Amino acid sequence: MRRSVRRVLQAAWLVGWMWTAPNLAGDAVVRAVLFFSPTCPHCHTVMTEDLPPLAARYGEQLQILAIDVTTPEGTALYQAAVLAFQVPGGRLGVPTLVVGNQVLVGSIEIPEYFPGLIEEHLARGGVDWPEIPGLPAAVAAALPSEGGAVSQPAPSATGGSRVTTTPSGSSPPTR
Repeated sequence: MRRSVRRVLQAAWLVGWMWTAPNLAGDAVVRAVLFFSPTCPHCHTVMTEDLPPLAARYGEQLQILAIDVTTPEGTALYQAAVLAFQVPGGRLGVPTLVVGNQVLVGSIEIPEYFPGLIEEHLARGGVDWPEIPGLPAAVAAALPSEGGAVSQPAPSATGGSRVTTTPSGSSPPTR
């Protein structure tokens, strides 16, 4: 089970995308979940162009857990998020970023609204991981047991199983 949960976290190999060092200053922390597909060009843009400057700016105050929706575990978590946040059918797709109770979809919404949400949540004392059924187990599997860094699995050439169904049974579109 632990091995299959680790596949959910295939994007954690991106340096700085899953921070685990304790926030010694006691500062507010914003925690978000990014659902992506390794074959999605919009996801690639968000992950390589839009989020890195935010990661550099906020450091330990921003934690993003990237979840590959092409794995069975990632698909299950994506479906759970869609149901939990009642995402309408016209907004299904990747990249999808969930922060607090906000769902941002696509390579336009994420860079446009996420920086403001970070500032808003930091001003309010931070925000914990979104309430997505099954997410606590994935986060626990990603976090080290004592201090140290997350072991970051190498990206898989095949991405594991290619299950990409959404609750409606269709493949998640890219935006």
